[in-house]
Amino acid sequence: MSLAADLLEQAEHLCRREARRPRQASLRRAISAAYYSVFHLLVASGAQHLVGQKSATSELRRSLARAYQHTAMRDVARQFAADDPSPKVRLALSATLPPDLRVVAQAFVDLQEARHAADYDVGIRVRRTEVREIIDTATEAHEAWNRVKKHRDARVFLVALLAQKHIQG
Repeated sequence: MSLAADLLEQAEHLCRREARRPRQASLRRAISAAYYSVFHLLVASGAQHLVGQKSATSELRRSLARAYQHTAMRDVARQFAADDPSPKVRLALSATLPPDLRVVAQAFVDLQEARHAADYDVGIRVRRTEVREIIDTATEAHEAWNRVKKHRDARVFLVALLAQKHIQG
């Protein structure tokens, strides 16, 4: 199983962990795991797309994966979710982005915002029902990605997630 799938499974486990009175720590970590499942899904896909998946490229893939930045990825995802990528990126895309790609992009933005709230806003009380919805969003993103990942626009999205700030214009 991939790290992305393991993290999604961990989010499920943490959400169900305490049956009667879930601990805030468990619920907050579930949110974080849900976000990171989608983050690692996209990073692994991007690295594989750029350098392949043969064992000879594994070290390069790992190095490339570390180059992805959360904030830059969120900015690109926000643009794709709104069907408004940067002008140079737009030139490489279809006239209309695939709906599944927009689902993935919006989920990434929403999940990152939820993770920031869960990790940094200690004043909020997280409810299991909210966490369940967040995990469902991550699950939908995984499913949508599996449907769209071979589309040319998905490959452009992966490149933009890594390098858009260097190719804007």
